[in-house]
Amino acid sequence: MKNKKLDSNIETYLQGWKMGDGEISLPATNESFTYDDPDTGTIQRNEFVQFVNDFKALAIELGAEENANPFLNYSDTMIHYDSENTATVWCWWHANGTDLQGSAVIKAHEDGVLHEKIAYFSKLP
Repeated sequence: MKNKKLDSNIETYLQGWKMGDGEISLPATNESFTYDDPDTGTIQRNEFVQFVNDFKALAIELGAEENANPFLNYSDTMIHYDSENTATVWCWWHANGTDLQGSAVIKAHEDGVLHEKIAYFSKLP
């Protein structure tokens, strides 16, 4: 049986990223939330909104429209319910209008998203 609170946290968190608005995602995160980026390291919850703003600014430098809607496109999103209260989410993301793309693994709980870890994709030289 699916957990409505857990599903809502996942949906809200992804929607914030889709829109490029960390303020939307933040309420869906747990107090202990962390975000791991191979380029910038571990981002704590209190740094998350600024990180999303910086990430979006980078995407704009790489060719994304400032008000792209959506900012991120998701494909191949898969949710595995580890238990009634937790889930692991995997998705492929792509910053609209750029070559910036990669993979994300998200651990979520009914009390909020716990962790996200991303990897960037690029063509070999």
